[in-house]
Amino acid sequence: MGLEKFLMSFGFTKDSLIVAIICVVVLLGNFTGGLLSNILLAQGGSIAERKLTEKTSFRLALVSELMLLLYAVYYHAALMRGINTAQVIYWGFTLLAAPLLAALGAQLSYIAFAKKIDKLKAAGREKARAERAAKNGK
Repeated sequence: MGLEKFLMSFGFTKDSLIVAIICVVVLLGNFTGGLLSNILLAQGGSIAERKLTEKTSFRLALVSELMLLLYAVYYHAALMRGINTAQVIYWGFTLLAAPLLAALGAQLSYIAFAKKIDKLKAAGREKARAERAAKNGK
């Protein structure tokens, strides 16, 4: 299989197909999560402004990164008993590519739903403004 030969060029000899499957699942999962985040956001109600770390999509991307990192550590500590430079480059690229694919997916779906999302954000700001006015008026 071509994918196994590709991974063997990085020095992955044991379970190289499993390494490939895990990396592909993480990369595609992040891209799909990015796509779905704005699609689901556009289908909801008013959008309240939140910090990046409070967003569910950010937390899911962070969890996928941590799981990939844990697998890489397990793979090289328990199965391989070492790591070479090519493998460091492979894991580094995968760890950097996953959040970039999530951001790319989010931007692609934002383009499709920009008007609706902007209207929902404006409604969220108006709702927050009204709540602050009601709170200060009491």
